[in-house]
Amino acid sequence: MEGKKNITFVKIWKRMAVPLQQRVEKIKSKASLLQERYRALLRAKTEADTRIAELAAEIDTLSRRLREKETEIERLKMASVLTPDHRDVEQTRQFISSLVRDIDKCIAQLSI
Repeated sequence: MEGKKNITFVKIWKRMAVPLQQRVEKIKSKASLLQERYRALLRAKTEADTRIAELAAEIDTLSRRLREKETEIERLKMASVLTPDHRDVEQTRQFISSLVRDIDKCIAQLSI
């Protein structure tokens, strides 16, 4: 009877070994697939991090340029306020010419 039990156990074991081996192979292939996907995601993350760093540097550069341009605009506004226009220059010339004529008249009267 014990011989029959051993034979039966061996038969059962052999029948179970095939599906078990198939399951192990299936698990191995799924693990391999997961590793490949993980590596692909890791590469994509690294590329995204690099792109983020590039864009952050570009933002910093553009922000700096924007501040420079805003400063330049303020300087130009200030210069345009301080720079006289053509009408003011002409009025000042006329005023100075008038003063010079008056001074010349005074000198001429003193010379008499």
